[in-house]
Amino acid sequence: MTTKAKILLIDDHRTVLRLLEAILKLKGYELLYAENGQLGMAMARQEQPDLILLDVMMPEIDGFKVCQYLKGQPETARIPVVFLTARGAEDDLETGRKVGAEGFMTKPFLAREVLDTVERLLADAGKGQ
Repeated sequence: MTTKAKILLIDDHRTVLRLLEAILKLKGYELLYAENGQLGMAMARQEQPDLILLDVMMPEIDGFKVCQYLKGQPETARIPVVFLTARGAEDDLETGRKVGAEGFMTKPFLAREVLDTVERLLADAGKGQ
């Protein structure tokens, strides 16, 4: 029996977390939740998820800084990060690439887009189901 991948959701909006939960639980993924960047960084180090879905615009520590930190730590550098944002400007995409993100989805996103992105990155990381 294979275990489903563990995905860490980092977003300061509960509505977004619930939407992602509804989409991802259908596929049986194990989900972890963090409502801010500081908690998300700690959970990523402790739980070692297979993938992180990360909001860009959060209070105190934005998603770009969270990703940059995680990619700079040996224990979390290998974890694929996908940004979720209401902003989709080219400079945001470039900043995301510079800090090491593997993907970028603009809110509002479609369920199929989320699943396709998650499944592709997990397969690329050898964690496909």
